[in-house]
Amino acid sequence: MPTYFQYWGKAKRDPKQPGADYHLLPYHCLDVAAVGYLLMDPDKPLTRDLADFLEITPEQLRDLWTFCLALHDLGKFAAAFQQLSPAGYKAMQDPKKAKGYDGKAFRHDRMGLYFWEERKKDITAGLFGETACAPNEIKRAAGTLMILMDCVLGHHGQPVSHQETRTIKRFTEPHNLDDAHQFMLDVIALFQPALPLEKLLSKTWRRRLEQVSWQFAGLAVLADWIGSDQNFFKYCDDSMPLSNYWPEALSRAQKALANTDLNQQPQVRPFTSVHDLFHFDPTPLQAWAETVPISQTPQLFILEDVTGAGKTEAALTLTHRLMQSGVADGFYFGLPTMATSNAMFDRVADHYLQMLALEEGQQPSIVLAHGAREMNERFRDAVLVSGPADADYDRRDHTATAQCNQWLADSRKKALLAPVGVGTIDQALLAVLPRRHQSLRLLGLNRKILIFDEVHAADEYMFELLESLLALHFHQGGSVILLTATLSQKQRQRLSNVWLKAAELPSRPLRSTDFPLATYITADPEAPVAEQALASRASVSREVTVVHRTSFDECLQTLFRAVEAGQCVVWVRNTVNDALEAFEAVRSRMANPDDCLLFHSRFVLADRKVKEDLVLATFGKKAKTADRRGKVLIATQVFQESLDADADVMISDLCPIDDLIQRTGRLHRHTRNASGEYQKDCDDARQPPVLYLHAPVWDDTPEADWLSRDFQQTQFVYRSPGRLWLGLRKLRQLGAIRMPTEARELIEAVYSDASLAQIPPSMQLMEDEHYAKARGISAKAKSVLIDWQQYGYCDGSAKDWQEDQSDISTRYSDRETVEVLLVRETSEGTLVPWVDDDRFAIALSTVKVAKATYADKLAPVPEHLQPAVEALQQRYRQIQFMTVWLPEQDPNFTYHATTGFCERQTQEV
Repeated sequence: MPTYFQYWGKAKRDPKQPGADYHLLPYHCLDVAAVGYLLMDPDKPLTRDLADFLEITPEQLRDLWTFCLALHDLGKFAAAFQQLSPAGYKAMQDPKKAKGYDGKAFRHDRMGLYFWEERKKDITAGLFGETACAPNEIKRAAGTLMILMDCVLGHHGQPVSHQETRTIKRFTEPHNLDDAHQFMLDVIALFQPALPLEKLLSKTWRRRLEQVSWQFAGLAVLADWIGSDQNFFKYCDDSMPLSNYWPEALSRAQKALANTDLNQQPQVRPFTSVHDLFHFDPTPLQAWAETVPISQTPQLFILEDVTGAGKTEAALTLTHRLMQSGVADGFYFGLPTMATSNAMFDRVADHYLQMLALEEGQQPSIVLAHGAREMNERFRDAVLVSGPADADYDRRDHTATAQCNQWLADSRKKALLAPVGVGTIDQALLAVLPRRHQSLRLLGLNRKILIFDEVHAADEYMFELLESLLALHFHQGGSVILLTATLSQKQRQRLSNVWLKAAELPSRPLRSTDFPLATYITADPEAPVAEQALASRASVSREVTVVHRTSFDECLQTLFRAVEAGQCVVWVRNTVNDALEAFEAVRSRMANPDDCLLFHSRFVLADRKVKEDLVLATFGKKAKTADRRGKVLIATQVFQESLDADADVMISDLCPIDDLIQRTGRLHRHTRNASGEYQKDCDDARQPPVLYLHAPVWDDTPEADWLSRDFQQTQFVYRSPGRLWLGLRKLRQLGAIRMPTEARELIEAVYSDASLAQIPPSMQLMEDEHYAKARGISAKAKSVLIDWQQYGYCDGSAKDWQEDQSDISTRYSDRETVEVLLVRETSEGTLVPWVDDDRFAIALSTVKVAKATYADKLAPVPEHLQPAVEALQQRYRQIQFMTVWLPEQDPNFTYHATTGFCERQTQEV
């Protein structure tokens, strides 16, 4: 038998586990190749898409891919790696010859590059048998194959570094290279891939291969994870010819894939009508969504309509029709916050089974990007690896099963792999950032429709990431639906330009100023852009009078007058500290302090969910009159972003006009009868809605400190006082917010170039600084993106690849934030998460706070409890990059279910 059978590829973590102690390296390589072979089935839409793009047959593509994937662990032939388990290394000749294993700079995935580089010419020539190849042709063909080798060698989630390749030789014994070479030759003999030489020699084909290499990289990670599942790929240390083992590997791969959701393509149920699926008559937007012609090319929809117009149902209608036409297999619904994804999950979970099904009555997976215990029954997890973990190779070099289990333990990431996922937009945006397993995220989005809600909320940093993601999703044949109520003309034009540029079509100026509006962009060169003005239902058309309040005390007086009248009141503040100030002032003066609620972003997820439920029970659609009477909610921006709530009276701090429109959407959001109960499509019996706007005294010629003089916290959050001044000016002119008739006028009064030119001279310097900062933020976003348009999947595609747990933010903040894990000390001296939960203890016990302002000032865990911290980190691998905090032992900061994270002097109740 060849000497490459003297190398181990996988080793048991626990010696007491039944079966062999080692799995031979050639067998593991074939296990992973077998999974890849089945994932690249010629009948799969992804295989056909890739083959069509590369202009080869699906069978040629599968053979080429399987051959390369069988070489993914070449680096394990290095003696340095083999000596990690010397008992399994039967080919050792000189233990002192090879340098010790380096799990940081020279991991086994990177060491595979050495074996390929040393033998690539011989292997490339061997692939073509008797075909006459000139030396320069061999070199060019090997260079093209390197694109796929980068994908398979990077199977641990990021490209391997090509720097100092020759130094890897120090980690090997001389015969390692010969053994690896023989294995590669035998793999050629086993698979006999019929490679099209003319394609490998073509510069154009090489560029095409680079473009789709990101999908191959994701497939390599997935194949390695599944091929490492010991439940199906039992360890074997007996030698047998590769040709004998290959059928066994295929059989095991079939069983492994049958145990996952990843190899099952959901069946799309027939679409009939909005009325049949949702049991109500369609709104104008929904009627358009069920009749607009569907293209077979990638398409972008931008749907602009007022709150309550049914944009979600319109998006699901379009999604259903797109899937039925065969251009997509699933969808990911991305929202601006975790709270909004909570609410959206319930809506999608109620509907998705009317869209998708599996054979034999099975339900397709639907995964929420984060979750709480009470949600567990609503979705079925995506199943992947369930076998025992392998022994870690090195402290910095975890096995495939360890990486897989850690990745899937985070439901935010797992949501991208399921046929239906609901989560934040951030999880999708990470697919264009240089972070470990980026390619897996991208693969998860492949052949999915991306639905992004409230896209107007994206800052300049996020908008740059969104543009890159949209272009990349176009290139992998995807479609996108963007939902918004307050998009500026400049933003809409910018999104349109991204899609047209990706389609290599010239920019088309968008003409329509109508609202509501549906914009539809395809790759059709004859008519790529369509703008459709839409009607609006009378029930969502309304006028909200705006009344100016210039002081904190005036706001309190307005609030308590409403409480005395039996109304429920929401006061939306711009910062958590402002909200805490108002909460203490209101609560201290109420007859029943529990009638005042506080809702902001610094609650752990468990308490935030309780808060959400309480707010919805009090202010939600189905809340009874008795539940609402005299209730007060003090909230921050999370209220306008997340909750389907309805206030009788609203007070809002001055904020950007688009945010203000969003907040106003929660004022008289639901129609109520004379008894105060919700009634669909009735005439609201309450007094006409009024928004009390807490803002500085108006000044036609303001000084530079017009905002900061009395609203310092507001200026700290919103750095352009000139734009807030423009918004307030327009509101004073109109006297009300009228939707949808004046929606476009309100937005353009602040964001158009003509309006920005009218910012008062005293504020112009701050506006210039704001603009310059926005340009800098945009440049920073561009600097961190992967350069997928210039490079394929390789180390040159980004300046610096980061670990999956590292904080590469998808949103810009000049204040770095830190995830803080709250823990408690038990009577036995151990540490446990703040919230006791079988599956989501960490997610439910975590809060995100500013690093410099708060996290750096938290009391460290006492020295005598450091072993308990390490034990907690061993149990929950994902907390290694979090700050562990004991609230009960911190003299300066505290946490309480009523007030959330705050300073000690804040009153606790």
